[in-house]
Amino acid sequence: MKKQKRTLRPLELWNPGAIEKWLEDEAANGWQLTDCGRVLATFKAVKPGTYRVRLRPQRPETPEARRERGVAWREMGWDCTAVIMGDDDYDCEVFYCGDPAVPELDTDPVAYGWAWEKPLRHSWRMAWVMLGLLAVLPLVLSVLAPGRSMLEVLLRQNLFWLLWLVVAVLLGIVMLRRLWDLRRMRRELAAGMVPDPGSWQRDRRWQQAVIVLLLLFWFLWWFSSAVPFLQGEPDIGSLPYTAPVELMEGTDKAYWEFEVDNYLYRSTPLAPDRFSIQYRGEQGEHVRNVADRLRFEALAKALYRERAADFRKDHPDAEETTVENDAFDQAVLLAEGDCQLFLARSGKVVCALWVDFPTDLDSAIEAVADSLAE
Repeated sequence: MKKQKRTLRPLELWNPGAIEKWLEDEAANGWQLTDCGRVLATFKAVKPGTYRVRLRPQRPETPEARRERGVAWREMGWDCTAVIMGDDDYDCEVFYCGDPAVPELDTDPVAYGWAWEKPLRHSWRMAWVMLGLLAVLPLVLSVLAPGRSMLEVLLRQNLFWLLWLVVAVLLGIVMLRRLWDLRRMRRELAAGMVPDPGSWQRDRRWQQAVIVLLLLFWFLWWFSSAVPFLQGEPDIGSLPYTAPVELMEGTDKAYWEFEVDNYLYRSTPLAPDRFSIQYRGEQGEHVRNVADRLRFEALAKALYRERAADFRKDHPDAEETTVENDAFDQAVLLAEGDCQLFLARSGKVVCALWVDFPTDLDSAIEAVADSLAE
């Protein structure tokens, strides 16, 4: 027969009635709490029986006063067997009593309410602080990543920010649930009532769900970080690309000399292939090819809209020409002087060609269409 066991504790220490009921049910099955951290609880085997279990928040007192109080309550029939570590910087002592004739630790409901008001008020305050931090999180992200849209951050960061967003939403739900239950408990204590503990089984299921979701988060975070190292050679050849020489029809080709100025390839779970190459001319001219193969067509449509909007924002007087071509689901030509953008989407692939020298981008449309067809 086992003499010790470990199990998950219910999550909410600020709901003492639920934890007391949980420990009473465990004692009826022959288990008494000996140690309890923030996640795991340790029990020792005892003789099964009917016990009353009461939690009391630890007081700010000297060790000597605490020992004297423990001795006095033990003589009354209440034995402190463990201390539960708190989630909000306060701990709770756990008292067992197997004699139904022994009076309660607190016979005065008002005194009981006073004992719990401070830790419950602290939990209430901490929940509002966490919700406030979550509320300003978008502002913090905008400061840390200025000029980047949320879509671009998600596509660039291997789902890292998306996963943290899921954790933030989960934390917000936990805090809102805490505020709702704390409000009810504090009202019942103020009215001199013993708070309804609810179901500790429900609290346990809630904690298990939170732990599973957090473990899933860490697995996905590790997986998304490892994806680039697990992939083979990039399939760049299948993405549309237009060389500068193809843009020189009708111009003095000997005049234009381009060199590769920047090259980038990136692969993330939401964007398996992201390819960018920029050429710079001797006079400062630029030709930039960008092609993105995304995981979902909805993301491709959003990226297409965002890039068109960014160009219009920088060039509010740009002329817009819709391009009709069977190779594209969407295509547009935007031009303001020598600054031009040809933007196209075919299924999950979005390609963009920026130039800022005097050339006719119409000549590049067929080249991009042929590249997509291949």
